[in-house]
Amino acid sequence: MSNEKVFQMDFGKIYDALLNKATRKGRTKSEVDEIICWLTGYDAEALEAARLSPVCYGDFFRNAPMPNPNRTLIKGVVCGIRVEEIEDPLMREIRYLDKLIDELAKGKPMEKILRSQEEPAMWVCPKCGRSFRRKDQDHYCGKAPETIEEYIRSQPEDVQPYLRQVNDTIKGSIPEAKEKISWSMPTYWKGRNLIQFAAFKKHIGLYPGPEAVEAFADRLTDYKTSKGTIQIPYCKPLPLELIREIAAWCEQNNQK
Repeated sequence: MSNEKVFQMDFGKIYDALLNKATRKGRTKSEVDEIICWLTGYDAEALEAARLSPVCYGDFFRNAPMPNPNRTLIKGVVCGIRVEEIEDPLMREIRYLDKLIDELAKGKPMEKILRSQEEPAMWVCPKCGRSFRRKDQDHYCGKAPETIEEYIRSQPEDVQPYLRQVNDTIKGSIPEAKEKISWSMPTYWKGRNLIQFAAFKKHIGLYPGPEAVEAFADRLTDYKTSKGTIQIPYCKPLPLELIREIAAWCEQNNQK
């Protein structure tokens, strides 16, 4: 199943499936709720409201009021993939929850499931205090930007021109899409997220979704790709025409 199909699934149905998985192994609803609230920052009342609403799974996580900073301590394999290595940020959040519920169903104590800062981490950012698996891992410190321009200005000066070219190209290709920040990344939205991008030390990450990456696979052979992600290195000329076409494709195939 593609990432986007997972994001569009009904949160209430996913919640029921997670709850059933846990209770079949003798765990409780209160434990499931505590895990979800710990991970996302929802309180019990807001979680119950979300469960009864038509909110999709992706929006449940996009709108999380305060994702727990210690969630980066969650490690392990879900569906054959290591959660800490998932590049799509929204899918990584979803798999964090899958991993925690797996641990609950397997009998792990709650005090172990709810990671604490005292647990060992390979590196703690000295600026924001967040823990990561890799030393000097790329991440955003401080208050999340509210606009794409704020995001660009927060990046190193030598990177900003690349980001502006990418942003101008996407904006020109899909001018009717709404600009927003989702998961601290520049996002173009039209009923759902169409395409996102983010700055890294050596490349720009472009997130058009797995279907777009597959559709343009024959033109992406010079770039590192993974499911739904394209890495565009700073050391090469930006493929602006290709980015423009990918953005247009994402808009045209929005309902597919």
